[in-house]
Amino acid sequence: MKSTIKFLKHCLSLLVVILLSFSFSALAEDTYPSPTIYKYLNDYVGIIDSEDANKIVSLGKELEDKTGAQAVVVVMNTLNNTPIEDYSNSLFRTWGIGEKGKDNGLLILVAIDDRQWRVEVGRGLEGAIPDALSSRVMTSIAKPSFKNGNYSEGILNSYSVLCDYASEEYGVTLDKSLNVTMPSEEDYEDNDGFNIFIFIAIIVIVFIDSIFNRGRLLRMLFWTSRGGRGPRGGGGFGGFGGGGGSSGGGGFGGFGGGSSGGGGSSGSW
Repeated sequence: MKSTIKFLKHCLSLLVVILLSFSFSALAEDTYPSPTIYKYLNDYVGIIDSEDANKIVSLGKELEDKTGAQAVVVVMNTLNNTPIEDYSNSLFRTWGIGEKGKDNGLLILVAIDDRQWRVEVGRGLEGAIPDALSSRVMTSIAKPSFKNGNYSEGILNSYSVLCDYASEEYGVTLDKSLNVTMPSEEDYEDNDGFNIFIFIAIIVIVFIDSIFNRGRLLRMLFWTSRGGRGPRGGGGFGGFGGGGGSSGGGGFGGFGGGSSGGGGSSGSW
C-alpha cells in the first residue's frame, strides 16, 4: 500500500512539473510583441523620427518587392536580462522573418536601456551578410550615432547598408538606398588592438598551463562550461527551440515563415 502511494505521489509530482513547463512556455511566448502595422519597422520605444521611419519602411518594401528578402527593425527598451542572442533568435523564428524555405530574413534588434544591439541573419543571407560584416556595419556606422544619442540616424543608416548588401545577393539595386559609405578596412576600428591583446594573452595562458600545469586549468574550465547553461537559444523559451521558423510566422504582419540558424553579430555602446 505504501509503495503504491509513493508511486502515485511520484507520478503526481512529475505531472505538476510537466504542466508547469507548458505554462512557462506559454508565458514566454506571450512576452514577444506582435509586429506593428509598419512591418519593417517595429519601434516600441518611439525613438525613430517620422522621416527616418518612412525611409526605413519604403526601403524595406522595395527590398522585399525586388528580392523577396525581408529586413526588419525592432527597437525595445529592455530585454529584462535575457541574452540578446537568445531573444533575437527566438523573435526571428516566432515572427517567421523571410521566405519559408529560403530563410532570407534579416533582423536588427536594438535594446535602448540595455545599450545592446543584435543583427540576426537568416541562413539564406549568411553568404551576403556574414557575421564579421554585420558587426562591422553596426560598429562603424550605428555605434557612433548611438553613443551620441542619435538612435534614429544610426538605425536608418545601418539598415540601409545591410539592405544594400542583401540586394547585391540578388543582383538588384535599391532606388531608395541612402548609399551610405562604409569606412575602409584601414579606418575600421573595433578595439582591434585590445582584441589582439586578449588573443595573445589566451595563447600564453594555454601554453603556460600545458607546460607547468599539464592542462589542468583548461580541463577545469571545459568541464565548468559543460555544467553551465545549455545551448544558445534554449534558455527560457520553451517552444521555440526546434528547427524551422514556420511557427506562425506567416500570420504576423505578412512575414513568410523564414528561420534563422543563429548567424549574426552582437554588440553594445
